[in-house]
Parts: sequence; C-alpha cells; structure tokens
Amino acid sequence: NAGDCQVFVNGQKAVDCSNWPRTTNDARRWLLVHLPTGPAQIAIRIAGQMGSPARIPHHGDVLFGRAPVLEDIRTATDATRFYRALPQTLLCAGELLGGVILLLVFRNDPRGRAYLWFAAFLFLDGTMSLESVFNYVYPLLPLATGELTDALGMIGRYAPLVGFIAAFTGVRLNRWMRSYQILLFVIPVLEGLPYLSEKFAWLPRFSGVTFHLVLLVVQVPFVVGALGFLAWKWKCGNKEAGLLLPSFLLASAIEALGITVPWFTEFHVGRFGFDYDDLSMFFFLVSIGPVMLFRHRRITLEHERASAELEAAREIQQQLVPKSIPALTGCHIEAAYLPAEEVGGDFYQVVSRPDGSVVLAVGDVSGKGLKAAMTGMLAIGALRILAVEGLGPAAILMRLNSELVNTSNGGFVTCFCGVLDASGNLRYANAGHVAPFCNGREIEVTGALPLGIDPNTGYEESTLALDPGDRLTLLSDGVVEAQSATGELFGFERTREISAQTAQSIAEQARRFGQIDDITVLTLNRLALA
Repeated sequence: NAGDCQVFVNGQKAVDCSNWPRTTNDARRWLLVHLPTGPAQIAIRIAGQMGSPARIPHHGDVLFGRAPVLEDIRTATDATRFYRALPQTLLCAGELLGGVILLLVFRNDPRGRAYLWFAAFLFLDGTMSLESVFNYVYPLLPLATGELTDALGMIGRYAPLVGFIAAFTGVRLNRWMRSYQILLFVIPVLEGLPYLSEKFAWLPRFSGVTFHLVLLVVQVPFVVGALGFLAWKWKCGNKEAGLLLPSFLLASAIEALGITVPWFTEFHVGRFGFDYDDLSMFFFLVSIGPVMLFRHRRITLEHERASAELEAAREIQQQLVPKSIPALTGCHIEAAYLPAEEVGGDFYQVVSRPDGSVVLAVGDVSGKGLKAAMTGMLAIGALRILAVEGLGPAAILMRLNSELVNTSNGGFVTCFCGVLDASGNLRYANAGHVAPFCNGREIEVTGALPLGIDPNTGYEESTLALDPGDRLTLLSDGVVEAQSATGELFGFERTREISAQTAQSIAEQARRFGQIDDITVLTLNRLALA
C-alpha cells in the first residue's frame, strides 16, 4: 500500500515498484520477492504518494511464506478486486450502449430532444464511472485526473438530467435552469483543476469530507427540485411528468438510504461488490427504460398518423391548383403557386363564362393541415359552381360566406374575387384579403370580414377599368409576410415595387427572402391592341 517503494535483499535492490506506469494503491498487485536460501537481510524503502508522508507498513502489509502460498494469496486478491468492480463495469457498459441507442433514435427523430439529453447523461456518467473502475483495476489516465472525473461523475451528471426533465415534460429551459446546469459543470471543474496543474494551486483542494459535503449541497436541491417539479406538473395534468415521477422517486429513495444507513453505503452479495450509487443508477435505468420505450412508441404512432394526414392534405391541396388556365381574348394570365413546408390552404381560380367574361379569385384558408385543405377544397367547389351562375363578385362572396359559416368549424377564409369582361372592366369585391396591385399601385378595396365568420356580412363591389397594357396582380399574404433570417418582413413596399413583374418572378423573390407560408401570385396582363 505504499506510494513508491524499493525492496533490498542483502544490500542488493530486488524490486522497484516506482517503475510501474500510472499506478495507484488500489491498482497495484502484491509484489513477490524471491529470497535466497539461507539468512537474508531485507530492507524496504518507502516514499509517500504525491508528496504526502510515507506510511509505515501495517500488520499484513508484508507477508513471508512459501512462493505457491503467496501466489495463491495474490490471485485471490486480484479476483476479489475483479468481482468487486464487475457490477459497476457492466453498468457502465450498459449506460454507454444505451447512449448510443438514444443517439440513433434522436437521429431518426430530431424533435425528440429528450433522447439527446438522456444520451448525454448516460455518456457522462458511464465514461466517468468507467474511468473510476479502470483506476481501481489498472489506471489509464494520470492519477491527478481522478478528482476531476469523480466530481464530474457525481455532480456534473445532473446537468443533462435537468435538460432531460424539461424536454420530456415539454417545458422550455429558462435562464434559471440554464444557470443551474452551468453551475453543475463549473463545480467539478473547480474541484479538479488544483490536481491537474500547479497553475491552479491557489484553488482549494477539497478533502474527502469536504467533497461529500459539496456533493450533498448540490444533490439535495436537485433531488428535491426534480421531485417537486414533476409532482407539480403531474398535478397540473402533464402526463409526461407522471411517467417520470416513479423512476426519480425510486432512485432518490436509494440515494437517501445510502447517505443515512452506514451498511448500505457499500456492501457485498457473494463475491460481488455494490455501493448505493451504482444500485440507485441501476434501478433508475431499469425503471425509466420502459417509460422511454412506451413514450417513443406512442410518439412514433402519432408521427405516423400526422405524416399520413399531411400526405392526404397535400394530395387534396394539389386539387386547389388549377391544372391549366383558360385563355381569355385580349388578356394574358399566368400564376405561380409555391406551397410552404406545412400544408396550408392557399388557392386561386380562373373560370371562363359563356359571355366571354372570366372570374378571378385568390384566397387563403386560416390554419394548417388537413382541416385547412378540406376547407379550401370546399371553397373551390363552391366557387366553381357560383362562377358560372352569372353572379357578380359581391354576390359570389356572400353566397360563399353562407356556405362556409356552417362548415368551416371555427376557421375562416380570406378571398378576393373579380369578374373581368371582354371590354376590360373589372368588378371586384374583397373579403379580408390582401389588396391587389395594378401597374405597381395598390388598388383600393373596401374592408370586410373574411368568409366563414358572420353569416350576415355584406360585401361591397367596386369597378376598375383595365386599359391595354395594364397589369393586374393578385397575391396571397405569403408574399408580404415572407421573413428573412433576421426577422425582417418582405412587407408591402417591396411587394409594391415588384408587383409589375411576372407571377413566377414575384413568387421566387419572396421565397428567396424567406418563405414561411404558402405563396400564391396571379397576374393578368391586358394586351395592347394590334
């Protein structure tokens, strides 16, 4: 058990344990020194470890006997050390394997940040504990790193657990939680730095008692805070918190036993050695594993249902976009439709009438997903029927409003509707939609509620004469509300400046600026007379 030692027999050095690389007292095996036949004078030279005073050998530190007997003693000592470290080694291997599995799960589901936080916890606790095991059997790292790794494994591991609890229960990490996470990493680093370099000799070196007091001061607020937070969230109806609460209660109870019951701190079962921290971690992982699997399975099914709904909504939304635009004598019409990542409800329609006029409509359904797509499909179906009945734009919107009030289920639809005759006169009405532009100038529209809100809403009709060479631009709010990475909106001024360009050009510029919603642009160019 000496720090460094040399053994001399009859004045000649027989063994020098100071030549062993990176060893500790726990990792050293018994030194066997073969003595010559006959009288022998033995001298043992001892040096203290890390500058500490040398310890005089105690009873049992030096044994004399026949070589086979001493070999058996050394083998038994090695076996005891192996079986003592085996449970913790297996636990560390399980933690590292679990961390790899969770990283793969997170790779397939980047929205599941709880998996990433728990993987970080497993990697941190597993690697630090594994280093402790190797330090006990055969150290791989310098002895000075032991203080840092022990502190990170006992204190720093709580930092990712804070993030895990927040992510699992759907709570956003606030500045207090972030500060507590940082503190949990700073304390172990400050505790280990004085042992790593003489440059940090001004920092205090914690004794074993002081370190356990620091551990207790850090551990108690985490345990009490985590249990209180989970219980409060569960009481408020958070089912995810209720799933975590039993695992944290079980682990905390074992930790409390280890601190208060002396024999429970470290004990043996047969040849295997255990301590309360390993036992607490084991039961924590065993109890929380099924919870993670259950939650992952449930979320996977929810994602599959959402993906199926999204695909159905996309198929329906494709029906909102006309496959072709009817030709109109004396006019050139073009359209651009750029759906956002989420399924929305933008739509446009160009419907020719037998009298040579054409009905133009651009609309936007509130909300996202299948519900918005279904509402848009309903609006399109009604528009196609009403457009051929010879109604004016205000009458079309009123009839469409009556249909949507009873079927929109709390949503609404904005819509601009116009009827252009062969002579170039445009009659139009607006239901809360973005005002169109004519030759780069925003035309005046009368304000009115969107469709589907009030069955008694009336819509006023206005008239605009389009001369040869004039360009009319209808668009959805996806152009105006395009947003850059810095949060700047595309805005009405930019929209006005580019409103005389082609529909595709306007849509592409808004998309490149920062698309956050469906973008729909419909342009009508009144051709000049030959």
